[in-house]
Amino acid sequence: MADVKREIGVSNDWGKLREVMVGYPDASIITDYHSSLSWLTEQIKKEMEKNAGKIDAEVFPENAKKLKKQIEDHVKILEDFGVKVHRARRTFAHPEEAAYLDQIQRGCQPFGGEDYFNVIGNNVILIDALRPVFRRKQIYLVRPVLEEILKGSNARYVAMPPPSPHYDDKEMFLENGDVLRDGRNIYVGFSGHGSSEAGIAWLQQFLGPEYKVHTIRMAPHTFHLDALMSLNRPGLLTYYPELLPDGLPEPLKKWEKIELKVEKGDIWAAACNTLALDEKTLILAAEYKKFAGEYEKRGIKVITSNHYGMTMSYGAGPRCLTGVLRRDA
Repeated sequence: MADVKREIGVSNDWGKLREVMVGYPDASIITDYHSSLSWLTEQIKKEMEKNAGKIDAEVFPENAKKLKKQIEDHVKILEDFGVKVHRARRTFAHPEEAAYLDQIQRGCQPFGGEDYFNVIGNNVILIDALRPVFRRKQIYLVRPVLEEILKGSNARYVAMPPPSPHYDDKEMFLENGDVLRDGRNIYVGFSGHGSSEAGIAWLQQFLGPEYKVHTIRMAPHTFHLDALMSLNRPGLLTYYPELLPDGLPEPLKKWEKIELKVEKGDIWAAACNTLALDEKTLILAAEYKKFAGEYEKRGIKVITSNHYGMTMSYGAGPRCLTGVLRRDA
């Protein structure tokens, strides 16, 4: 057996963070509205219909500046903590990649680092099974970087079967924002707008009997589980009980819980979209700073120096921006 030059692995959501990937917003294009985005507000839908296909930075230059700054500030927090940060490609290498599936839905939001691969144990799952069609092209900004990182590593690398370009909500969709990890227990959110039942079943089949994949049903107007729930350290979680109608799976019922309530005007309800740097440190968007005390009284240092309002307006909080490659067990 060849010597393994480097280790890749993620067994939970809180071990000391060692290595990640983060994207760039340079190739952002405003997307067409599509039925797969029905969870968005009516105001956002109208903006999309008005500007679809246009370069984001040209239509909303001030927003683009804020977006870029918030992403780079996020990278600095990670690097200051000693995390190795890889960057996805800024732009597509070929016009065919940039125009992939544009005949169905134009658009590009290439900065959500966690979206395109999932690491469970040493299994690295390339995800081109995203429900919104426009997001699937973004895999071409990630794959070249990811595959270089995996060379000579211990990774077991697999690509999930891509869905048909013809949208069918019964296809195998798996959205990394729905996946939380706790050792051999894997939790996947199901709202009907992200991961599908078929995608969750595929994940269980691929991981095999060593793992138990638990489905967590979410309120139908929500998108990803990592906005509504986070596993902060062994035995501690944060969640919005009112947005999980069936409650928590059995393994999580005895955990200590920080319970949040949806507040008027908070259209994203994304306070749980935090990123643990280790068991005693996490990044929380400055927009949700008022919840920091809940963590601090439990001995967790909270970093609230960065605003994520603009990234969250695109659906990407601190966790969404960060494709995790390696954590301590």
